[in-house]
Amino acid sequence: MKMRIKTPVQALGMVLVFSSMMLSTSLLAESAASTTPAPAATSQPQVQFPNFTPIVDNAGRSVVNIITTNKDTKKLVPDNLRDDLEGTPLMDVLKQMFGDKLDENLSGKGPGLGSGTIISADGFIVTNYHVVDGADQIIVRLQDRREFPAKVIGKDQGTDLALLKIDAKDLTPVAYADSDAIKVGEWVVAIGSPYGFENTITVGVVSATGRSLGSERYVPFIQTDAAINPGNSGGPLLNMKGQMIGINSQIITESGSYAGLSFAVPSNVIKLVVTQLQKNGQVARGWLGLAFQDLNRDLADSFGLATAKGALISKVVPNSPAAKAGIKEGDIITQFNGKEIIRATDLPPIVGLIPIDSMVGMKLIRDKQELQVSLKLSKFNDTDSEALDPKKITLAHVDKIQQQVSVREMEEFEKADLGDGKMGVMVMDVRGDPWVLSGLRRGDLVTSINGQKISNVKEFYAAVHSANEEHPLSLLISRPGNEQRFIAVKLDK
Repeated sequence: MKMRIKTPVQALGMVLVFSSMMLSTSLLAESAASTTPAPAATSQPQVQFPNFTPIVDNAGRSVVNIITTNKDTKKLVPDNLRDDLEGTPLMDVLKQMFGDKLDENLSGKGPGLGSGTIISADGFIVTNYHVVDGADQIIVRLQDRREFPAKVIGKDQGTDLALLKIDAKDLTPVAYADSDAIKVGEWVVAIGSPYGFENTITVGVVSATGRSLGSERYVPFIQTDAAINPGNSGGPLLNMKGQMIGINSQIITESGSYAGLSFAVPSNVIKLVVTQLQKNGQVARGWLGLAFQDLNRDLADSFGLATAKGALISKVVPNSPAAKAGIKEGDIITQFNGKEIIRATDLPPIVGLIPIDSMVGMKLIRDKQELQVSLKLSKFNDTDSEALDPKKITLAHVDKIQQQVSVREMEEFEKADLGDGKMGVMVMDVRGDPWVLSGLRRGDLVTSINGQKISNVKEFYAAVHSANEEHPLSLLISRPGNEQRFIAVKLDK
């Protein structure tokens, strides 16, 4: 086959023809594409975040700044002597020794900043107890920059609330929400003055409800992740309707600043406290006359309970409402005033906010049987506080033993493995010195105490309690591998 040699002009002509053909093809393709309808764009769901501006515009006018001063502060070198000592050798030594501390207030109660919430058009303001505690002078600054001296109408340390009054009219009060209706996960807005930055807005969600912090026994706190810092105390926590669900009160932190754990006093608690503070200047609380503790798994087993919930009564104060109602040590409160008691800390907020002289119903478990009891609450007095202070409670002997050693009844399959009708109780935990020193350990099966056969938990503790503490207890125990032995337990007197 012969090859044809083309001149550059011929080659160029061929290129132009080929290019023309390609261009025509391209134009035809574009024309076809233009007549073909484009596929519809796939719709993507759009995330809608809440608009917080209406809440801020309305409720923001109800938030105030609170400035407190304490005239009773002292310094290492009083101000009236500072000028006389300045430049002297003594002052030079003091500066070297104490540095900036020379200018600090020794009492630790210098000027303070906080927030407050207007709850009435005629000047009633609610804030935290700790914001105004110890203050000699309280100034309230409104959003429009007007300032008023405030009078303390009443304070309640138990709920960390205080009620103030200023001489002003036509204010914008915040609306209350029903804090019992809030849901975990719903949006919330906090307004306050962290570090003195007025009208600061932070947002978050309700993290939990009914939290107990221990320091305020009567508050089922609302937990939120809205940023709260020093100066926010006393400001409102609002729902998406701009209603107040709580007053921001406390944070848990190691640094002193926000760490994601913020707590607010619920609005339903605020309403009850404010009503009493307006009427009496103080809060009168009901009193049961009980000391109680949480149930752990071992204690629940020792009482034959399937679940470790309720408040275990460890002491009944003589002549108290509880004593008059026939409540006994070892009873377990599972319901009070219609509300379920899961933990011991659930009880004080319910009791503390019920009016005195009220008749209240409660459910108890005693010897595995449920009982219905009614009692009349009496007024709580300061002299009664020792009976409710866990640090000052002398536990009953039964509770002391249960704290030292926990046992449970045997399961059916365990009884079958033993055979020969052998009975006993299984040791779950050993903590007290007498029991540890005796060699008793978890998993031991106690079959008799001082020659008395033991078949259930009640018989075990009854035998221990009735024993003569002058002499050691003699326990017959069985261990895996058909090992059986006696051990002696010398109880503390």
